[in-house]
Amino acid sequence: MRVLALSLIASVSVFAGICDEVNLREHFPLMPEGVKIVSKQERFGLCELLIKGAGGGFFTIYAGKDFAIAGAMVSKGINLSQESILKAQREEIKRILPEIEKLGIKEGSGEKVVYMISDPECPYCEGIKKKAYELAKERGWAISLVWFPIKPTSQEKVMSFVCEKRGWKDYLAGSYGTSKCEEGIQYIARSREVLDGIVSGTPTFILSTGEVIGGANLKALEEKLK
Repeated sequence: MRVLALSLIASVSVFAGICDEVNLREHFPLMPEGVKIVSKQERFGLCELLIKGAGGGFFTIYAGKDFAIAGAMVSKGINLSQESILKAQREEIKRILPEIEKLGIKEGSGEKVVYMISDPECPYCEGIKKKAYELAKERGWAISLVWFPIKPTSQEKVMSFVCEKRGWKDYLAGSYGTSKCEEGIQYIARSREVLDGIVSGTPTFILSTGEVIGGANLKALEEKLK
């Protein structure tokens, strides 16, 4: 048992040494200041560095002392890089979930919540909004509408929606109003601040468990809302 423990300690030391030897800025001297190394771990003799970009997205780099490779590592059909990225995304989402909750227009009282990130001029959002709403109700989940408007015309609709305190009934009917107010302006700014780097397009569904479903993927939503 003592020999086994010493062997494990030696192995950990070797793995730690691989990452300790990596100086990312030597390989990428022009790397932006906003880039952050989230975690390091040994993968098949290389150091996997999980990176959070200046814009908020995650990616992986595999490096040794004298080289670095940007990209994904796949082993026996399993995308190891994607596993690391998804884990980091879940942790990031759980961290900002209270802020997402503040932005949401919630319907239902279930303990589990699915947040639908939407843009009023997104055709895919329009195609799935009713089905997502009905599915959440059927499965006992609360559903919360969070606006992430991109175009100026989308922002005008969101502003009015927020100013007039509209809800899911209005969203399903495509009714937005024509008002302008400071609260609406602040909502849009806060939405960008919270979701930039997490949401790259609409619709995006974020579950209170930290999982993310990108796009109008009803099948994936049905599988997750159990």
